[in-house]
Amino acid sequence: MQHSFRKLLRKNLLYVTFPLVLILSALLLVVFQISRLEMFRTTALSDYTKVGDYYAAEQKNVTITVSNLKSLGFSRTDGEKKTAEYFYRIENGRLQLFVLSEASARRYRSNQMENRPLTVRIEKDEVTAQYIEREYAQSLGFTSDDLEGFCSVYVLDETAYPRMRIVIVRVAVITFSVLLGLLMLYVILALSFPTLNYQAWTLKRFGHIGRYIRKIDREMDKKLRYHQDHVTVTENYLIMSYISRIDVVRIDDIKYLSKHVEKRKRGLRAIHVYRLTASNADDLYFEADFFEEDIINDVIYFMRGEPILEYEEQVMKEKEEEENRIAENMRELEKEAEEEEMAEERS
Repeated sequence: MQHSFRKLLRKNLLYVTFPLVLILSALLLVVFQISRLEMFRTTALSDYTKVGDYYAAEQKNVTITVSNLKSLGFSRTDGEKKTAEYFYRIENGRLQLFVLSEASARRYRSNQMENRPLTVRIEKDEVTAQYIEREYAQSLGFTSDDLEGFCSVYVLDETAYPRMRIVIVRVAVITFSVLLGLLMLYVILALSFPTLNYQAWTLKRFGHIGRYIRKIDREMDKKLRYHQDHVTVTENYLIMSYISRIDVVRIDDIKYLSKHVEKRKRGLRAIHVYRLTASNADDLYFEADFFEEDIINDVIYFMRGEPILEYEEQVMKEKEEEENRIAENMRELEKEAEEEEMAEERS
């Protein structure tokens, strides 16, 4: 099997980006489906006589062209603050009610809203329609029975239009679409040009990224010494591959290489974890954990060209060295005591 640093970069890139693509695609699908709900859809209303049909068909958010509106003289207030104003228009013998925000009402009076589209929500308000119908009849000298049904019960209310919700959903659709597109573009470019792969940027400390990608490629192809699971040793490099990153250590930069053992809990049982540490007097400090002692021993062997003692042998050797050191200290203390005793006898 041919080993390649480029293939390793591509594989890790797909491992990392594939879940991101799935997540962004799922989010895009969700917000797109939300945008198709009645609350977030907006349709054009050109015939005011069909307002009731739009309401019955659950197409309540509409865009209309405002023209020839007249103020009713009624307003909505929030406490003492005026928030909206009622306007009307007579269409095909019926009075159609509009509710415009204060800002839109001011623009309409200054002829800035004439024949411009306005987004509103169709609301059914029989109480308001009957009240305005009665007031309008009295102003004309009629009774409310004379104009019964003259005022439409459907109100075109600008203040009820869920503008902020629609904007948020639209922005979310655009954002997720752009992010997904950029991610797919990055994946395509990084697969074609390995120097764009973010996991290759760790090689920048050595020099030109593209040159070292080619150099490590040749090492893995022609000078491979050891490969097991996620670790690779070539003549000049130690390569540790994880899903989210790739660590590359130049063997010539290593001055101190050691192996440590510690116990960790995995569930209810304790396991040994073997830690490889490589460093030098400058800026190199690298650690990697292994769960099998044979693997770390093989890695160290192929890195420095000589075997390493097994853990038990290493412990016994350190214990023996410590006992020899203590015995040597005891001999020195006994010698000093004998010399002091002889000195006292002479005196």
